Amino acid sequence: MVVLVACAVVWRLGLRAWATEVVRDGQARAVIVLAPDAHPLETEAAEDLRWAIHQATGVRLDVGPEASPAGGLVPIRIGPASAERYRDSLPADLPYDGAVVRSEPSGIDILARTPAGIANAVATILLEDLGVRMYYPDPLFEIVPEAKSVAIAGRVLRPGYAYRVWSGLTGRAARAYARRNRLTDLRVPVPHYGFGHNLANVISVAAYGKDHPEYFALRDGRREVRGRDAGDTPQPCFTHPEVRRLVVEAARRYFDEHPDRDTFSLCVNDNSRYCECPSCSALDAPYRDLPVGRQYSESYYAFVTHVAEAIARSHPGRFVGVYAYWNVEQPPRDRERLPDNVIVALTQDNLQHHDPQYRDKDRALLKVWASRVRHLHTYVYYGLGWFTPRMSPRLVTDDLRFGAETGVRAVYCEVYPFWAWCGPMHYAATRVAWDPKADVPRILDEFHRDCFGAAAPQMRAYHDACERYWMKPRPGRWFEGLDRLAAEVAMADTAVLREARGHLEAASAAADPLVRRRIEWIRTGFDFTMAVAEMVDAGRSAGAPDTAERLLASARQVEATHQVLLADPAYRHTYYEGQRFDRRCWGWLREPLRISVQARWQQMRSQPQPDAAWDEFTRKSGLADWLVRRGWPDLRN
Repeated sequence: MVVLVACAVVWRLGLRAWATEVVRDGQARAVIVLAPDAHPLETEAAEDLRWAIHQATGVRLDVGPEASPAGGLVPIRIGPASAERYRDSLPADLPYDGAVVRSEPSGIDILARTPAGIANAVATILLEDLGVRMYYPDPLFEIVPEAKSVAIAGRVLRPGYAYRVWSGLTGRAARAYARRNRLTDLRVPVPHYGFGHNLANVISVAAYGKDHPEYFALRDGRREVRGRDAGDTPQPCFTHPEVRRLVVEAARRYFDEHPDRDTFSLCVNDNSRYCECPSCSALDAPYRDLPVGRQYSESYYAFVTHVAEAIARSHPGRFVGVYAYWNVEQPPRDRERLPDNVIVALTQDNLQHHDPQYRDKDRALLKVWASRVRHLHTYVYYGLGWFTPRMSPRLVTDDLRFGAETGVRAVYCEVYPFWAWCGPMHYAATRVAWDPKADVPRILDEFHRDCFGAAAPQMRAYHDACERYWMKPRPGRWFEGLDRLAAEVAMADTAVLREARGHLEAASAAADPLVRRRIEWIRTGFDFTMAVAEMVDAGRSAGAPDTAERLLASARQVEATHQVLLADPAYRHTYYEGQRFDRRCWGWLREPLRISVQARWQQMRSQPQPDAAWDEFTRKSGLADWLVRRGWPDLRN
């Protein structure tokens, strides 16, 4: 049996608008056809489809390479299995990761130009035909409605943003989360994607530092020739003819060696050490000293233009990618437009849009860049390693909609999530990045209903409290709190966090066993957040009586909850483990603890036996053990 579905777009493409049953009344009606040479992304998509149908109906569809299944079963052909049949009929304007699903009485063909399109088609079938959701990168949050029958409808898929790259997703289920939410998989070459701080690889200190110091930035009268990577290697001199020649040669060599790639990165090194030689300064001066940093846009974009024009001559159809970032965030004053083969990714900390003035400046800048380049992308930051809530579904989805309306074509996000409070923000962002017109209030209602059932009102109140915490009125600051806890100390509001914890507790009391497990998964992360907030709250009274004891007790609780947190691989990324975490967390603690310990020592010095009192204090408070484990000196000095 087939069900006719209205779909004018599909009819215009010459496709029959059917929804073909693949399971009827608990019986298999189809088999998944997957070629032996299928791409890993196609294989994973096929496994997703088989898994979802089995979870929904209890029916396991067979998977095989046969083109004509026996027993009256219809084929669901995935990827290469359909390539020869319909590749020539794909719409000419179909994006690289768009897809066509042909659903006909004789079978279903899932067609695309790349495996990325196949994966997106299957993910859409899961979302729309089966109601499958994966709200967090953990099997606890896989939602599969029960069904007796399943039908797959014909459709044409075109994502709103040309790519939707997220970095910082970790853990066993991260790849499934990304795939099922139609995020971009970089295992497939992505058109117009070629970024990353790259100039240190082209003009490296190792290759040129000894013999050609003139290739590097001149600052304060001397050439800065040091560094091994993009973080510590100074910018090259953008006006030096040999630097320009070497970069052009590197770009041409890259395209010759990588015929499947269309973009070469000219992104600046990740530091603010720019050249101020007479030649560069003649372009950049008078300097624009902005809150984000001094601007060197004139010398940099003159360099970019030179390279781009050379590549346009030797490699038509190829591009150079740049970040409009930090010291080159602003468009150059000396040119109205960059060459058409320049792709600019404007970096914006859009969660700072809690400040309307900051938001308006960001959006004005984005509009100016949209008028200067043919290809404008954005590079945004949802994470930045905050321990206390940094989240707002409203801000990030408003930004995605505004970008789509303004001409932004693609988005890269440093997401680095803290799942205890950012789940609804990330899920809503995936949906709006795919479809900028998506109904966000409905998506958030669905999120809470599906995940938390009868506890949904309390969990919605919990997430609302976390968002209210972040939306505290204050001036927006670019990269606020990056690698420093001071910003979180300044705005920490333990009253709001205690309110959020109360909602979690009430939700858990109202939940069934499965939902309670989900809430406890969230609670594990929030316990760490609460411990950090209480630690920084204690630090505000550094030097007062008993503060040292409070700080040490709260620090031990941070340490304990952090260890529990890292048992979940979803949290094991650069911001929450290793030296970066230690610098941010324990690096901050050292100063308020030193102040408090010295104040306590001053009290003890007036006692008859101060050293004995000190020994008793360090033993009972745990300070002695703490100093040994952290390798810190005696904080009395």
